[in-house]
Amino acid sequence: MKKIIIKVFLIAAFLSSSISFAQGINKTSLLNELNKTYGVALSSDEKTQYENANSTLVLELFNLEQKNLSKEARDKEINKIFDKRDKTLTTSLGINKYSDIKSQTGEKTAQTIQKIKDAKMTP
Repeated sequence: MKKIIIKVFLIAAFLSSSISFAQGINKTSLLNELNKTYGVALSSDEKTQYENANSTLVLELFNLEQKNLSKEARDKEINKIFDKRDKTLTTSLGINKYSDIKSQTGEKTAQTIQKIKDAKMTP
């Protein structure tokens, strides 16, 4: 009986956390997710440039949220903002270093972009 109760509790906790994330994304959680390099070593200057590019991206995303755009227009703008970040990071980190990061973070970033498109941004 205890095992069933624990399983039900864990499933409910998982579902509630998934639902709450889909309903709204806050700046801190988004920035923390974007700043992960998944094992790619960055120098302190590179890390600062990476974090600054992500901070700029997050600010632009939240500013975009204030515009009342259609879903299609909003999604296109989100893609443009991420493309702008990619160009900035390619320039600041160099193509080789950014390619290393992108190979490690590409799948997670794609998932994050989809969550952003599906969610409401909350300050």
